[in-house]
Amino acid sequence: MSDTLAEVFDKDRRLVLLRLLAEQDDYELSAPLLTKAAQELRHRVYPDVVEADLVLLDQHRLVKRSELEVGGRKMTIATLTKFGRDVAHGRPHPLVARPSPKD
Repeated sequence: MSDTLAEVFDKDRRLVLLRLLAEQDDYELSAPLLTKAAQELRHRVYPDVVEADLVLLDQHRLVKRSELEVGGRKMTIATLTKFGRDVAHGRPHPLVARPSPKD
């Protein structure tokens, strides 16, 4: 059964989030920075969508979510797990697109 176009976009966006985290020295970024970076990569994404993706990725042990209080407001921090790093590099997962092969 093939995915709908919306599901294809959702899976690709989650791959982008995992790959952005994989590029960081400490495998960690805040949700606002992930949102901005995904937007720079031409994904139409809003903060609540990224937050929902992070909850889903956390439930599947691909990231670890934590909260940091900044100026009286809570900010979500996502940290990539080893499993999440494997998925970002091509390990199959039903909720995340597989990266294209390298040339």
